[in-house]
Amino acid sequence: MRSTIFVSLLCIGGLYFGGSFGCIMVNPCQCQMTDGSGIIDLAALGDSEGFLIRDRKIQRAFGDRWLEESITLSSCNSFSKPEAALNCSHVLLCVKTRDLMVPGSVPYYLGYGLYNNNEYSYNNESKTLSLTYQALSDTSLRAIVHFNCSPSSSITFPSDSQNWDNMEIFVESPCACPSHCQMGNVGPGTIMLIIFALSTTVYFLFGSCGLRSIRTSEGDQIAPVPHFWCWMCTMFSKEKDIWKGMGESGSREATMA
Repeated sequence: MRSTIFVSLLCIGGLYFGGSFGCIMVNPCQCQMTDGSGIIDLAALGDSEGFLIRDRKIQRAFGDRWLEESITLSSCNSFSKPEAALNCSHVLLCVKTRDLMVPGSVPYYLGYGLYNNNEYSYNNESKTLSLTYQALSDTSLRAIVHFNCSPSSSITFPSDSQNWDNMEIFVESPCACPSHCQMGNVGPGTIMLIIFALSTTVYFLFGSCGLRSIRTSEGDQIAPVPHFWCWMCTMFSKEKDIWKGMGESGSREATMA
């Protein structure tokens, strides 16, 4: 209830103070649309482990040099690469760069973005949510990921970009649209509802099999069905005898040993 009120207040505030934003990040994974059209759920863009890009290799020219970059991106969950030490620790984007012009060169790692300290903007015309991640080691370096609402799915990198201060990634997906591909959240209320449904099913099943309505001089009454309950008692009695026999057999084998 409190979260609903909080989101509603954010939406009202966004409409009053900053309608140009289009959506408000209520947490690192979700952006609530200020027009009430729904929520953009970034968690739905990743795979089962939350990765949107995993070790994707691209090559880019920088002057007379060719560099190979291996990119790993999580849509909203932070991760760490042990081989990168602290350079890619608890980040959202990790870039491993290797100089192709120098055989055997040692790659270096650069991590971008913390879990809850990133800039965002939303373009209403292009229906694009843009997240800006700062590099951990150098705040002048940034990575910008554009999530575009599109019926098709693709991930592209600008090949002609010479601005090495900024890295851009363009992600097109239906899951970047409001109220699409939202992840299920099984909370306490859902669990209680499942338990209630199962209990109700068992109650009516046993009631229909073990009870019947009979007509008496005082009216209709509910009475147990004798053969059903006798069958239940017989079944449990046989099971008890089986366990008892297994226990006695085990005791005899232990004594003989």
